[in-house]
Amino acid sequence: MKKYILVFVIAFLVITTSIIKNSTRELENKIFNSNEKIKILTSRKEIITLQNDYLKSPQRLFEFKNKFFSNLEVLELRKFKYLSKNEKKRF
Repeated sequence: MKKYILVFVIAFLVITTSIIKNSTRELENKIFNSNEKIKILTSRKEIITLQNDYLKSPQRLFEFKNKFFSNLEVLELRKFKYLSKNEKKRF
């Protein structure tokens, strides 16, 4: 009778151990996925914050305008040609 009880206890412990290991493995995967999502969102937040801080002052925007767009030409409206829908484009 003691052998049956001992075998039953060992079998019960093995089964419960495997169930617990499986559930902890699933929890670890969920935690890992959540941490990865948090890292992605954190990096996106840092980029957006940097852009906001870098461009938020009007003076900064004027500096960029002068630096990058100083050599642009102003086009006159009368120089544009209007095409009708049936007219073919020439390249």
